[in-house]
Amino acid sequence: MSATVLNDAAAAQAQAVSGKGPAFLPDFKPSTVGTMGIELELMVLDRLTYDLFPAAPDILRVLDKHDKPWVHTPEITTSMLEVATSILQSFGEAREQLEHIRSTVQRAAFEVGAAISGGGAHPFQRWNEQRIYPKERYFESERKYGYLAKLFTVFGMHVHIGAGTADEAVRLCAWLTQRAPLFIALSGNSPCWQGEVSGFCSSRSNVVGAFPMSGIQPPDLRSWQDFRDYFDRLAGFGIVNSIKDFYWDVRPKPEYGTIELRVLDTPLKPVYAAALAVYARELCLEFADQPDRWPANGSRELYTWNRFNAARDGVDGSWIDPETGTSLPILDVIRGDLERLGRRSRDPGFAQARAVIEELMKEGGQAGLLKRHLAGGGGMNDLARLASEVFDAGEGLAEQKS
Repeated sequence: MSATVLNDAAAAQAQAVSGKGPAFLPDFKPSTVGTMGIELELMVLDRLTYDLFPAAPDILRVLDKHDKPWVHTPEITTSMLEVATSILQSFGEAREQLEHIRSTVQRAAFEVGAAISGGGAHPFQRWNEQRIYPKERYFESERKYGYLAKLFTVFGMHVHIGAGTADEAVRLCAWLTQRAPLFIALSGNSPCWQGEVSGFCSSRSNVVGAFPMSGIQPPDLRSWQDFRDYFDRLAGFGIVNSIKDFYWDVRPKPEYGTIELRVLDTPLKPVYAAALAVYARELCLEFADQPDRWPANGSRELYTWNRFNAARDGVDGSWIDPETGTSLPILDVIRGDLERLGRRSRDPGFAQARAVIEELMKEGGQAGLLKRHLAGGGGMNDLARLASEVFDAGEGLAEQKS
């Protein structure tokens, strides 16, 4: 393919993403099954009050000076910062690069008087006080979605898994969607919302549902051509312009040759992100070794119920197996997955990833840590401080004291 054609395609995609120009869906890029990439949306905090702080543009300028294997980009409001790894092959690679990201971003934030934190939702920020990042794509989102654009100041982790082919991406999306609520439970760390205790382990999970193209891939899509036809039909109505208009919990990402798991709260520690990404990757490798097999039950209602329980109760919740209809404790499902995947994994670090996930399941996981802090009399400001300190400290939840 010529450079001119590639440049034209890139320009068309940029116009579609910005909401201008005709709808554009790129061809699916061939990829290696099981490669992975990790994106983290990070909070930018005031070092004194631990409220959100609109210093992302300043941090981005500092990071521009660094030569590094990962990338940094703005997000929809100026108190958000996104970082994304290079293509990764193992838990060890993910752990090492995410730690480099953490230390580099922390130093850049310190230079401009800010702090950085993980977490899915800031405990006491007010959505109406946030500022849209000065970029045309984000201004277009504000015009299209109104107040939802600022309400979307929540912080997630996205995991990209190499799918191989376009048709396989659609099939792997269907399989990984079934287990997406397990990742909501494992990553849940946003028990507060707009200064109130939400009653959920992941309050962030409830925000995405306000967008018109949220939810899951329709279960009747069985090939890339099915997806293209679906995209074209929605584009004809003016509903979508690009793949970014799909706020699905798991979606194909054709320009990368991946599927993208989008349900996780940004973990409080980079090592948790590495372990959760490897868990998702190993599930996809297992599904890939069962060619032509599709999930038995793609019920939206069942998925929505599993998603709700995971967001509300976290690792202490239950999950209805779509294949059997049996209700099971989420802890048992995850441990069963890890034991089974451990027998087939070729990742030399999988045992370490499994140990990290076991740590995440203790005493209610990350949400449990934050809830105990609140129950012990800690306030919202202290909760944000604690999350920031966890991000900047050692790797074990047990090491953290509220």
